[in-house]
Amino acid sequence: MSVTLTNALGRLVTFLLPHESYCVARGECACGVQPGRGGRRLPSSLTLATGVSLEDVPEATLCVPAVAAAIRRGEVALKRQAPTAPPSSPPSAAPEVSARASRKKRGAS
Repeated sequence: MSVTLTNALGRLVTFLLPHESYCVARGECACGVQPGRGGRRLPSSLTLATGVSLEDVPEATLCVPAVAAAIRRGEVALKRQAPTAPPSSPPSAAPEVSARASRKKRGAS
């Protein structure tokens, strides 16, 4: 499931997405590794310009404490998107059996 985040603050806002909260909630690492840094993880980030809405943001973003706090303070508006279900096939037409036909009497043919 994904969410839409809208910046309601009057300025640019950037959130670091730390490995300990974001990547763990996401189930896979989204950090970058820079050469020459001893292989340390560099967290990814999320930047929202003033009044901009960012759609299809992973729900794991809501596990980041700074993002959750900004939503509680009203600085970022949250809109959950309903999961898109694959088109369902029409139900198979089961033959109807009348109640009378299903109750056979003994000795009747």
